[in-house]
Amino acid sequence: MFKKTSLLAVLLILGFSSIYFAQGMGRMTPEERAKQLTEQLKLDKNQTKKVEAIMKKSQEEMMKIFENGGGFGDPATREKMMKLRQESNDKIMKLLNDDQKTEFKKIIEEQRKRMEERRQNREN
Repeated sequence: MFKKTSLLAVLLILGFSSIYFAQGMGRMTPEERAKQLTEQLKLDKNQTKKVEAIMKKSQEEMMKIFENGGGFGDPATREKMMKLRQESNDKIMKLLNDDQKTEFKKIIEEQRKRMEERRQNREN
């Protein structure tokens, strides 16, 4: 069960964010995720380009961490991936205006709640 939970966590992290902006995002490319975030936050072209670059780099780094780590059940690997995800969120946050930041925080919180609910459902 721990392996299944760890696998889910890693897949969600690999899919960014978580992670990231709506259900099913884990199967989207960084470009598709950037497009969805563009629509949700009403990003301008410059912001979209920068968000896409952040997402691409993050995905590449997550793959390296996963490939060089201890696998799905390795707490150190999971911790590195979570840290990278937070760093990526922080970079995105710096690109946003105040209204966009507020909405982005809501998106991140909704995502966190969904992940927590899934984890609790699997434990029960």
